[in-house]
Amino acid sequence: MPQAREYGENEIMGDAPQSIEHRLILPTLDNMSFGDLRYIADSIDEYGREVQAMLEQKREERIAELKAQVEADKARTAATEAELAALCPAPVKMANPSKPKYQDPAKPECTWAGKGKQPGWLKEKLEAGASLDDFLIDKPTAPSSSDDQGF
Repeated sequence: MPQAREYGENEIMGDAPQSIEHRLILPTLDNMSFGDLRYIADSIDEYGREVQAMLEQKREERIAELKAQVEADKARTAATEAELAALCPAPVKMANPSKPKYQDPAKPECTWAGKGKQPGWLKEKLEAGASLDDFLIDKPTAPSSSDDQGF
């Protein structure tokens, strides 16, 4: 007679018995008549179908239980993420408070506010002999006529 499989406590399907021998008392088959053996074989087939149906039902119940647990975990995770976001708000991107003072006429996207290190494009032009005033965005306006003394 084959050994019954022992199930561990942490089986995926839950409450499996420790040993099948504790639940079934099997008769010796040697002294049974053909009719008795035929009855037992038919009963085993019927019982096997019932066991398969019960296993399928238990499987479906366990799948539903695990899906519900996953959904509960997702909801709990979303709530935790919302709490964390409330405690640690995202950093606000600071707008550049200084507006550009200098601009390359050849490439208008190249600008400099006049603070900090000079950008490479401006250094190159200054080394080539240009004046810093040549790149001013708001250039001072010269008097329109030489007759105006200013008083």
